[in-house]
Amino acid sequence: MGVVRTDDPDRPRIAHIDLDFDLLTGDSTAPEAEEVVRNLSPPFSLVVSSGAWEPLLHRVWGEALQTRTRVAFQPGDWNGARLRNLQSVPKGFSLRRIPAEDAGRFSEFADSLVYNFATLEDYAERGVGFGIEHDGRYVSGCSSFALSSHSLEFEIQTHEDFRRRGLASACAAAMIDYCLNHGLRPCWDAHNDMSAALATKLGFANPVAYTAYEVG
Repeated sequence: MGVVRTDDPDRPRIAHIDLDFDLLTGDSTAPEAEEVVRNLSPPFSLVVSSGAWEPLLHRVWGEALQTRTRVAFQPGDWNGARLRNLQSVPKGFSLRRIPAEDAGRFSEFADSLVYNFATLEDYAERGVGFGIEHDGRYVSGCSSFALSSHSLEFEIQTHEDFRRRGLASACAAAMIDYCLNHGLRPCWDAHNDMSAALATKLGFANPVAYTAYEVG
């Protein structure tokens, strides 16, 4: 998923992964490092491998550069019965895995649930999603924001009129169940306190805060 660029394919000193996030790693003093930083396209959110990149980021982007504290979680020691209990939804709501023919309708609810895949067909073939329907429309969903052969990063959205009803928890618990049954490592990265609280409720563990850089 995404695009990976390096300064040298055989002996790279830096690497840039362009997904929804930009990820930079390697030697920030390498000759090509400044060029890569200057070529970032706003708006962007950037994560770097070490604080050594920060002086270069500030020099290139100046006052436009903002920082945000994010929190990365590790997989927890999950209890199957508790996960199943979390998947209970109120009367009038139904939770199910998103079938291929519903990928378009799922994306209409929240584009961020699918937009890291090249096309809707690509998402339908490779992606994983769980959604909650109410009166014929999706009102909450958890999806594979990024997916590899061994891990799955969560993306969750709930319609503002349907929050605080346990819907996000239900979708996420279903996704955790899926990961555990398919040999995938569940990955959670919180961008605000609400997301961090939900991760803790679900049983993700060992939160570690880190800095992300943004230009709007």
